[in-house]
Amino acid sequence: MKKNYRSEFNRLQKMTKENYEIYYYSDSHFQSVSPHVHDYYEFYFPVAGKIEMEIEGKYTPLSSRSVAIVPPGTVHRAVTETDERSYCRYVFWISASYYRRLSAQSEELAYIVKRVESDGKYIYHFKEHEYALIQSKILRLIEEESMDRYGRSVFAGIMISDLIMTLSRLAYEQDHPKHKEKEIDLIQAMIGYIDRHLDEDLSLETLGEQFYISKYYAAHEFKERTGMSVHQYIVKKRLERCADEIKTGKAVSRIYADYGFTDYSAFYRAFKKEFHLSPKDYQKVYLHDPMYPGRQKDAHGND
Repeated sequence: MKKNYRSEFNRLQKMTKENYEIYYYSDSHFQSVSPHVHDYYEFYFPVAGKIEMEIEGKYTPLSSRSVAIVPPGTVHRAVTETDERSYCRYVFWISASYYRRLSAQSEELAYIVKRVESDGKYIYHFKEHEYALIQSKILRLIEEESMDRYGRSVFAGIMISDLIMTLSRLAYEQDHPKHKEKEIDLIQAMIGYIDRHLDEDLSLETLGEQFYISKYYAAHEFKERTGMSVHQYIVKKRLERCADEIKTGKAVSRIYADYGFTDYSAFYRAFKKEFHLSPKDYQKVYLHDPMYPGRQKDAHGND
C-alpha cells in the first residue's frame, strides 16, 4: 500500500462505531481465532497468506481474489495452517441497521447479501481484473476514513454504497453469465470507437471512461475476445492508416506523428514488421505498382 493504513488486530472483534468500520490488517504471526458470531455484517477480503474460512462448520480455502460475506449471527472464523506466515486482509464491518438503510435505496445494491442469506453462498471468487476494481474501492474508503476532511461522512456513505453495489454487480454477473452477444457488442463498440479516433488519445483510461468500465475489465475482455491486446490492435490499425496516407504520396515525416507515433525509429520498425518494407520503400513501390504491397504481404503468408 502506498500509505501505511495498517490497523492493529483486535481479537475481541467488536464494533466500536455506530455504522461501519474498515481495517487493513497485516500480521506476521497470525493465529486462528475461535468460532464466533457478530451482530453486524462482515465482508472479509484476504490479500496475502494461506487462509481458510470456516462458516457454519464448513471450511473453504480463500485466495487473494476472494470475498467472504458473513451475516449477523453466523458462526465463523479464519483458520491458518501455521502461525509462521504473514497474513494480510481487509475487513469491513457494517451494522445491520445501517445496511438496512442503504439497501432500502435499491434491491440491486442488496443482491450479494440477499444471495448469502437466502442460499448460503457466503464466498465469491473473482477474476484478477474484477478484484483490482474491488480493491481500488476499498482503498478509497480506507483513505477517506484516514482523513479529517469536510463531508467525510457523506463521501464515506457514497463509497460504501459503491463498494457493495460493485460486489453485487459482479456477484450477479457471476451467478447469471452474460450472453456472448452482449460481450461481443461491447468489443465491437470499442473497436468502432478506436477505428474512429486513431489520431486521438486511446489509453485504457480513456476507453474505460468512454464505456463506463474499468481499464482492467476493458483490457481483459478485449484480449479474450480478439486474441490481441488493446495496444496491439491500436498499433496495427494506426499502421494501416499510416499506410493509406503513404499511398497518397504524402511525406512520411508528416504522417507518423499524426497517429500517435512519437519516435520515427519505433514507427519504422513497426511499419517494416507489419508490411515487410520500410515506409519510404512502401511508398515508392506502391506509387510504381499499386498492387505490389498486397502481393508482397501475400508472399509472406499474412492475411
